[in-house]
Amino acid sequence: MNKFLKVFSIVVLFTMIFAACAPKSETAVVEEAPVVAEESAAKPLEGQEITFLTIQPHTVASQNLAQWFEEETGCKVTVDVVPYDNVVEKAVLDVTSGVGYYDVVDFWYPGLGTLVENGVLRNLDDWYAENEEVLELDDLIVTFKDVFTTIDGSKYAFPFDGDMHLLYYNTEIFDMYGQTFPATWDEYLNTCKAITEAGAADGVYGCAIMGAKSPLILIGSFLNRFGAYGGAFFDADGNPTINSPEAVAALTGMVEQAQYALPTASAVAFDEALGGWFTGKAAMVEFWTDLPGMTDDPESSSIVGKWGVGHLPIGSGDNAKVVASVNAGFAVGVSAVAPHPDAAMEFLNFIARPDIAARYNTVVGGIDPVRYSTLEDPAYIEFAGQEIVDAIKAAHANAITWSTSAQWFELQEPLTDNLSLALIGDKTPQQALDDTQAAWLQILGK
Repeated sequence: MNKFLKVFSIVVLFTMIFAACAPKSETAVVEEAPVVAEESAAKPLEGQEITFLTIQPHTVASQNLAQWFEEETGCKVTVDVVPYDNVVEKAVLDVTSGVGYYDVVDFWYPGLGTLVENGVLRNLDDWYAENEEVLELDDLIVTFKDVFTTIDGSKYAFPFDGDMHLLYYNTEIFDMYGQTFPATWDEYLNTCKAITEAGAADGVYGCAIMGAKSPLILIGSFLNRFGAYGGAFFDADGNPTINSPEAVAALTGMVEQAQYALPTASAVAFDEALGGWFTGKAAMVEFWTDLPGMTDDPESSSIVGKWGVGHLPIGSGDNAKVVASVNAGFAVGVSAVAPHPDAAMEFLNFIARPDIAARYNTVVGGIDPVRYSTLEDPAYIEFAGQEIVDAIKAAHANAITWSTSAQWFELQEPLTDNLSLALIGDKTPQQALDDTQAAWLQILGK
């Protein structure tokens, strides 16, 4: 019992003794009223505490959620931040090692199968069924509704961050060098080359390509091109097609484009791309839909208001199409061994609420909408701008996603390795993808 409760109990005891000994009067009755009022004001989870595993780009959003949840419920949320490419590994280790430290997990959606296979996430089928109306499931954007949450017909998570890539361009640089927005990847190459050849001496490059050797980063950049040429990781029968003509064309183009990108593409990840973009050194960048809010923040950006956005360029060939790659993308689940399961479920309820989704999308916190209602919310439209809202809506008609199978994390390693080797010139695109295909066949036992 804490000090406050001890003092409180003593006061109540003396009050009761006094009331029992004194003559019955209105004063004696009134003395008890403050006790009832203070008890009714207690928050439902007062004194409880949970731990939330999240990623570095979500630090601000996660800390906001923790603060808002504590203000509403009294439950303290400790936010544990890890690099975005380590979160699934961290969550699996927490459960398989028997530590059981985390209550709630913010995870990259391609890791869903791995998390479920390792028993990391609590099954949420009953929760979804019991809260269908409150959760307003029809409001969830279809792109994320099942892909981020469902394995073998069961639910294990709730969509949190609706990531997808669009192509942004610096309007000032484009005007300076007489360029127009590229509709195709061939035009993109020509634009990159023209700007870099004219501006590199002044530190201006045609594009920033995220090519760092991290699956989330490098495969994402490749998929932007691979999908646009009409390629897919697997055919309709589940056989790998990672060395298809579309894949080779996409990687060949990416390697050539990298010659005119912000140096050095093979070392450029999230932070480096943002640095080049915010300082006006990169004329184009493929990035997530929260970029406008960050770009128009004068505390971090020197190009406020000097940007435009469009869909990713289209490839060439018979299968070419416009795509919006769901690169990154995060969901939230409750650990199967959460030390505080009831409070953890209440936190999940809180995150899933439509009003909270609208609220955490109107701060610069690395989060993109997962609900249609957020895209219609006046506060979000004012925050993000009508141009990006329209671009997001259009992009969902062309969304392509990563695999969420339990084998994906094993498959992505040779793909990442070989994409990197092609980017630095140690393998040709054809060699890199042939070697990946061979590795995938072996992993899949085909």
